[in-house]
Amino acid sequence: MNKGILYMILSCLAFSIQNVIVKELSSYMGTGEIAFFRGFISAIMILGLMKAQHVHFSRYDHKALWFRGIMGGAGMICIFYALRGMPLADVSILANTSAFFVMLFSAIFLKEVLPKGAGIPLLLIFMGACLVVRPWNFSSFNYYSLFVLAEAVFAAAAFTTISKLTSSGRHHQYEIVFYFLVCAAISGLLVMGFDYQDPTLYEWGLYGVLGIITVVAQIWLTMAYAGANPVVVSFVGYISVFFNALWGYVVFDEMLTLLTVAGGICIIGGSMYLTKLKNDRIAKAKSVTVRKAKF
Repeated sequence: MNKGILYMILSCLAFSIQNVIVKELSSYMGTGEIAFFRGFISAIMILGLMKAQHVHFSRYDHKALWFRGIMGGAGMICIFYALRGMPLADVSILANTSAFFVMLFSAIFLKEVLPKGAGIPLLLIFMGACLVVRPWNFSSFNYYSLFVLAEAVFAAAAFTTISKLTSSGRHHQYEIVFYFLVCAAISGLLVMGFDYQDPTLYEWGLYGVLGIITVVAQIWLTMAYAGANPVVVSFVGYISVFFNALWGYVVFDEMLTLLTVAGGICIIGGSMYLTKLKNDRIAKAKSVTVRKAKF
């Protein structure tokens, strides 16, 4: 198996375990406190890695770095709120609607032209989101799903900014992640306010594991994209839905509904097709550039 694909599977597994820990902590602790300790502990670990590997902070694009951090921090607060009241699989499926917003934001802010045929997968993702959220049925509608959709918007803004930052070649992945973790900790602190609750020894242990597994997941994710075709890695990333559904069933006795499964197929299928269209367009543009260079 390609190492990049293996790292992506490990990253998805690690992030799914992170969700299990957050959901477990939500039974005892406030969302703001969980977000604060997750961001703070992970940021300290990233600083340690930066020092050990002699990675320095850049002097460029500070506004973009902070914006990426703020968007990521806000999205993390939203996903942590959602995990309090939604099954793990539902959260994982609905979070994939970020592909819909990434495509829109890229067109609006990066002036990227929407790939030909993008209308169909975008519509599929929208329909899938409706099947999962079910806004027409008050009895089955879960307002926590709105937090997941908000997270998808924030994540799309963050991904769009990361695309701009990484394309410049000025910023190490650790630096970008550090800004995100600092903003996540600050966001958690603001939400927590004066509602701090002393963690028990068990909860301190969960916080420690949460911080470690977050950093490990981020590193594996970076290594995945560095070691394999980004499109293939993105497709493999949808295995996170399986991991979250598995943990939801085993740990929390959660079950998927038929409508959620149908919505998940629409969202994931539409997202994969969008990724393929975008990759095909990039490959075609590179091919045209090479041909022009030869002549």
